[in-house]
Amino acid sequence: MGLTVGIDLGTTYSVVAYIDPETNSPKIIPNEMGAHTTPSVVMFDARGNVLIGEAAKAEQEIGNPDTASFYKLEMGHPDYKVCLGGKDYTATDLSAGFLKELIRQAEHSVGQKIDNAVITVPAYFEDPERNSTILAGKRAGLQVLGILNEPTAAAIAYGLRGSSDMRNILIYDLGGGTFDVTIAEITDAEVRVRGTAGKHFLGGKNWDEAVTNWVAEQFEEEFGESFLEDPESFNACMVKAEKAKRALSTAPYADITMEYEGQTGKYRLTNELFKICTADLLNITKDTIQYLLEDIGMTWQDIDGVILVGGSTKMRMVSEYIQEMTGRPPLNGVHPDEAVAIGAAIHAEILKRQKQGTLTLFGRKGSSEISLPGAKEIQDVIAHSMGMISVSADGKRFVNDVMIPRNTPLSQASVTKRRELNVSRREADNEMEIYLLQGDMECPLDCTIAKKYVFDKIAYVDGGVTYMDIRYYYTQNGTIAIEAVQTETGKQLRCREEPVPADMSWVMLNPEEYFQSTTKTVPKKGVIYMALDVSYSMSGRPMKLAKKSMLNFAHQFDTKKIKIGVIAFADEVVVVTEATSDLRKIEAAINMLDAGLAGGCNGAEPLSTMYDLMLKFRKDPFVYAVVMTDGLWSGRCCLKARSLKKNFVKQQFEVIGLGFGSADEKFLRNISTRTDFSSVEDISQLDSKLSKIARIING
Repeated sequence: MGLTVGIDLGTTYSVVAYIDPETNSPKIIPNEMGAHTTPSVVMFDARGNVLIGEAAKAEQEIGNPDTASFYKLEMGHPDYKVCLGGKDYTATDLSAGFLKELIRQAEHSVGQKIDNAVITVPAYFEDPERNSTILAGKRAGLQVLGILNEPTAAAIAYGLRGSSDMRNILIYDLGGGTFDVTIAEITDAEVRVRGTAGKHFLGGKNWDEAVTNWVAEQFEEEFGESFLEDPESFNACMVKAEKAKRALSTAPYADITMEYEGQTGKYRLTNELFKICTADLLNITKDTIQYLLEDIGMTWQDIDGVILVGGSTKMRMVSEYIQEMTGRPPLNGVHPDEAVAIGAAIHAEILKRQKQGTLTLFGRKGSSEISLPGAKEIQDVIAHSMGMISVSADGKRFVNDVMIPRNTPLSQASVTKRRELNVSRREADNEMEIYLLQGDMECPLDCTIAKKYVFDKIAYVDGGVTYMDIRYYYTQNGTIAIEAVQTETGKQLRCREEPVPADMSWVMLNPEEYFQSTTKTVPKKGVIYMALDVSYSMSGRPMKLAKKSMLNFAHQFDTKKIKIGVIAFADEVVVVTEATSDLRKIEAAINMLDAGLAGGCNGAEPLSTMYDLMLKFRKDPFVYAVVMTDGLWSGRCCLKARSLKKNFVKQQFEVIGLGFGSADEKFLRNISTRTDFSSVEDISQLDSKLSKIARIING
């Protein structure tokens, strides 16, 4: 039998650990370079050969286009693909290739075949990401014994200390691309998770981007040139920003030298400056922790200690924040880079020995079997509520019917509900569709539509109405499962999983109308102007996501009836295209958008320009202005924008303000005529928000 390992498959760095049979204690397996951590960078050449770690990272730093990183953030997203060596790869493909080579190197180091593994994931990963991680492990040739939440793994590693006292421990897990916070009760026998919360797209990379933007501001002020729109220079500065961030963990300052267009700038980043330009990011982690404490009915006074996990927790500001909130420094005893892999290795060994029947938990008496230090019972929770698309009590809308609330213990995450179904066919080919949701929002489209299940061969019942007992539950891996029994026959129904349709707009319709008619409403004639903030803070991923969301939004309309215009704004307002019915022009205008197109800061407001353009269409049935921004506008712009609202109302024009990043939600509501849509969310939610708006306009 081969070796069983725990794998911390991280966003930026990955680690492999196992239980040494001689010492019965966890050990890190070094890679071929002798290092305990391996950069999660992968490279595929034209022949499909794979390179990972420092070697792949070195290729990435010199601009090799056949490298990929941060793909963990895209796990479970079917639309994500990158072309390496002339071939397209999904995030699952990249993870599988990386894991296969990571395991090969580990096998070479330890001199044994590795065939079983527990792989860790962020606690806030949803069902698609978890299943993609399992699939990547299988494709790498591993038998995946289980998926374990990263903070829970860190708590297991902390449990090696062997204290018999019950302690409430907060695990602050800030990695390269994700943030999780978990609160757990830890004793000598058990790790019981009380609750968890997190952010998908928050990690060390965001701090690097903030430093890069700061360097860009200094450089432009000195030389009048911006390098943010040059991908090679931007990436080079990101590498330097990461190195400066690491240096500041122990040094009072770090110097960053930037060369661009024949000019060289040297800038000193002190710890104080670093804290100032990244304060909004740290505040997001603070708000997430406060949200979790309130959600589970605890306060900071209930926390006995804090464990820091993830390389990004080495930033001084993190430990300073913990000291401020608790009055004492973070707990020692766990290595921020290695704790997750060690906890995963212990859990993997537990699962293996449980199968063999040779497990004795640490500290338990009365057994001749070999005990495993750190072995504990694990009581984890679900990070996301689970529901289904149902009809509201008044029958007027489709809603998220939450069955299992978030932070329910996994051991209790099961519920059975009875549902009525019309069975009009006497043959046994009646079907029932179930859409599973993850999230707490009432509107299904504001949640993750995790899966679509179809139960078939449902028997006919006299009267044409049958009752189904549908059971929803989470597995120990935190993935979703479902089963159904027809009450009249007592038989468990056959179930198949189908892809979730790309068009779920029917959820916004009146249920009675939807069930009684298959005809689609015809959109009225109208005009939509989209205005996007193109200041420097939108560089990189935010701009890419915004453009993709705007393209998807435009494609949801019949442009023979609805004209669309595109505007960019920052220090000035640029009309990229006036409202047009030519979809190719609309697409070209959106693709032209880029950070810096209208300047670098927020010195101009778009609503004055939009209002003048929209006046041409005031006789149309509807005219919409959709403003998307990620920052605070200047005081003059805010006043002007607020004063224009009455003009839009007078003309019966609709204004919707959408925000992300450091946008001000109160301000957006003040300028919007449709405040039911105006909000500040993560930019990854922009696509969902725009799709919802499109359905309202079309419907």
